[in-house]
Amino acid sequence: MRGRLGRECVYVPSCRFGLFAALRHWCPPGGRVLMSPVNDDVIFFVVLAAGLRPVQAPLDPLDASIDVDAVPEEVWGSLSAVLTTNLYGNPDPAPRLRERCDALGIPLFEDAAHAIGSEVGGRPVGTWGDASVFSLSKHVGAKAGGILSVADPGLREALAKSCDDLLLPRRATAEVAYAVRPYAEAAVRGLRLRRAAWATLRLLGRMEREEIRMPLRPGELAWAVASAPDLEAHDPWVRVDMHD
Repeated sequence: MRGRLGRECVYVPSCRFGLFAALRHWCPPGGRVLMSPVNDDVIFFVVLAAGLRPVQAPLDPLDASIDVDAVPEEVWGSLSAVLTTNLYGNPDPAPRLRERCDALGIPLFEDAAHAIGSEVGGRPVGTWGDASVFSLSKHVGAKAGGILSVADPGLREALAKSCDDLLLPRRATAEVAYAVRPYAEAAVRGLRLRRAAWATLRLLGRMEREEIRMPLRPGELAWAVASAPDLEAHDPWVRVDMHD
């Protein structure tokens, strides 16, 4: 990734973890982050976990990317950062967003989980932001892991240390589960055992969500938000589908 992007990179356990680390590094507590409302809900909860406030951006009706011109000027003036989505690999207008962020003196973050091979403005997605995050489990076939890339090479060491500090002490069982789970899921799909697997999870009370969106649980979420920034307090939301 360093060779592709021309940037320093940090390996992280997941794309969402890398985004949390970047948000915590650049954004002041309580800051407002412009982001797309058409997104994986996990990313919304990662922003909350970082102690920040999501601001839902208007979208271009042609490609569902952030519509730069439709964002009111008073909203631009209230922001602490902008986060792109690049949903399904379709790039947000990063060059124009970079321009606006530079004028405001705020960071641009690129969520490139779906866009590891996409380009915009003649450059790879992930080379416009102050930081960008990639998933290695989506299209690369690495089963797990992610990459946090930074524009300023001098920040790599500090961000790597921040990531290490955020990680909970390792447990042997968790490490085994982390390594084995992607292959177990692939085997279940290959053997067409998904319905049986889901039924077993429901029976054991281990089903985290029935639909594409996870349960909000507003009472619990309000308590978690009150304790932010706190990754562990938001664990039920930010690690959905990734628990041991």
